[in-house]
Amino acid sequence: MDFTIPSELKDLVESVRQFREKALMPVEHDFLINGKLDLDVRKSLENKAREQGFWALDVPEEFGGQGLGFLGKCLVTEELYKHPAMFEFGGSPESSMYYTNEEQKQRYFFPIIEGKRKSCYAFTEPDTGSDFARIRTVARRDGDNWVINGRKTFISHVDRADFVILYATTDPEAGSRGVTCFLVDKGTPGFELSRPIPTMGDDWEPYELTFNDCVVPDANRLGELGQGWEIANFQLTRGRAKIAACQLGVAQRCIDLAVEWAKQRVTWGKPIATRQAVQWMLADSEVELEAARMLVYRAAWMADEGLPIRNEAFAAKLYASEMAQRVTDRCLQIFGGLGYSREVPIQSFYRQVRVWRIGHGTSEIHRWMIARNMLGLSSRDA
Repeated sequence: MDFTIPSELKDLVESVRQFREKALMPVEHDFLINGKLDLDVRKSLENKAREQGFWALDVPEEFGGQGLGFLGKCLVTEELYKHPAMFEFGGSPESSMYYTNEEQKQRYFFPIIEGKRKSCYAFTEPDTGSDFARIRTVARRDGDNWVINGRKTFISHVDRADFVILYATTDPEAGSRGVTCFLVDKGTPGFELSRPIPTMGDDWEPYELTFNDCVVPDANRLGELGQGWEIANFQLTRGRAKIAACQLGVAQRCIDLAVEWAKQRVTWGKPIATRQAVQWMLADSEVELEAARMLVYRAAWMADEGLPIRNEAFAAKLYASEMAQRVTDRCLQIFGGLGYSREVPIQSFYRQVRVWRIGHGTSEIHRWMIARNMLGLSSRDA
């Protein structure tokens, strides 16, 4: 395996870096003080990115995208996530949307690529997270429709979305094999955004969703009956690798800031960069970041080669998310009291990375899955 980044991807990342510095950096201070980007500001940035060609990057050319591979996607994500607003380029459907049929592509898939619609997805329930087999949101067949009842919680970006990719059980006795996926438009009677859930993260306020006799046509069923686990597995596996790439950008930015500060900050007549305690914190951070980078790049390369990456995605996200937590903590310590202030992005990164040891599967679940794979045990219903 060759870990050399192709020159065309290096050029793309350089272009993304310039966009980040010219378009995103001017809004960083306001973001740090307010803890969010207003939707109109975010839309303006998306339009600016689109004008510069940063749109539908990873969408296959056959669907009107630019055909960027998964390694390229991870490299772009890494660069963008050096900014605390966690900004992403638009026009890229969620992985599960590639299961849409031809008619659904016209109503949902292509409008996302065109920038006319946005989606979010809903797995988690009050009593169900990674234990997919215990999903309690039920979809009951009624002629050509499905009647959905249940609750979802901690659903991200639903406030910005036009429809939800919903996972519900159509056969409660079948465990994960009875879960089916549906496309549910916001505004559908019986579908409500019950409440936002305040969190410690910036610009992230997930919602609780309620479905009370929500009628969805069978034409909005995504994939086959009972195919929900397969669709979710594809969605989550790609998502975990992408989340791991996000942590690379966060850690790199924090290390860069800490190195610069260590050279400037003087105590007892010398820069703190001369202190062994600071040097070791920086060295440990750099080594861990490089180790995480290799895990992420390898998983992305394998995906581009058409190889399965479920276990590699578990490993990459597990290590990268815990690495980012340690690195942000060390870098904040190097900054001292200033690092705790909202005027420095490290405190925002520190709070935001904490969720990724939970979201898309906890670190503990990842360790369990990795061990089960090592032991040759089935994880189908996990």
